[in-house]
Amino acid sequence: MNLGQERLGALSHLTAMGLIVAIIVVMGLSGGLLPLPEFNPHLWLPLGAALATMAAMLFLTLALGASGGNTAAVVALSALYPGITAILGAIFLGEGFSLAKIAGLCCAAAAAYLFTR
Repeated sequence: MNLGQERLGALSHLTAMGLIVAIIVVMGLSGGLLPLPEFNPHLWLPLGAALATMAAMLFLTLALGASGGNTAAVVALSALYPGITAILGAIFLGEGFSLAKIAGLCCAAAAAYLFTR
């Protein structure tokens, strides 16, 4: 990602990644490898998720550009998303938050902190 960021810039890099994903999805749909989903009146949920993912990827590419060569720190911080997902799952979905999840979140946070040093 850092090479793409350096050579293309943030917006061009994000656009290129989006186009590649779109090509893969179209190939999968046309080849029958991916089933075409049925229409759902709650289509705003996946559309919102796609927009949030695009925003996250934009911020990741911008962070890589501003990292001053410390790619490992940016990637380590961005790898904390499973912990954020666990926290949001506990808040909004009522999922359990076990001691193992808490320990994993603490270890991931410690690793991210160490990579920023």
